[in-house]
Amino acid sequence: MYWAPKDLSEALTKKILTNDGSLKRKKGEIRYGLEMLIILIYQVVIVLSLGFLLHIFSYTLLCLVSISIFRMFSGGAHFSKFNHCLIASIFLILAISFSSKYFPSITDIDYWHIFSYPLLIILIIRYAPILFKKENIFNKTQKKRNKFKSISIALLLMILSLFIPNTYSLVIGQVLIYQTFTITPFGTSIIHLLDKKLLKRGKVINEKVSL
Repeated sequence: MYWAPKDLSEALTKKILTNDGSLKRKKGEIRYGLEMLIILIYQVVIVLSLGFLLHIFSYTLLCLVSISIFRMFSGGAHFSKFNHCLIASIFLILAISFSSKYFPSITDIDYWHIFSYPLLIILIIRYAPILFKKENIFNKTQKKRNKFKSISIALLLMILSLFIPNTYSLVIGQVLIYQTFTITPFGTSIIHLLDKKLLKRGKVINEKVSL
């Protein structure tokens, strides 16, 4: 068995449906939920281990929890290959955590809140959720619920950031900006363009290895 989240989620979904055939109508939702859970488990283990070794554990924990909950409902652009997605997410979380701990003096937190948060809420209302390949899994009512949950989670994170130390507030601010970026047309086009280049490069490398 392959250990990629997609393969594992499909295998687990088959076992679940074998034991309970009444769930066949929810096959897509079950597989999607399992895939997200497996990805989250992989990220948690690797990111928190690296965060502990780099002495930024509390920052990586806050970043991981914030971005995972927000992305769960808002969706967003992502890399098509699991390895690329995992590496990108680990790099992102460590970069946000490291910069928040060691470079908080380069930004004025109060101005950050005043100017960025209203804009982010407007963008979330306009574009969330962005589901891409999972679009057909959710009906209009579920999408509206996800939009409401995305807005609610963003607001809760913003409120939380007002009452915690500046370094941790900066973690939440960067999470909100990045995740909102991934649901905008410009953000999705940038990420998907990078994804295509990585896939093309990987194909070239595989061809060279096979020669």
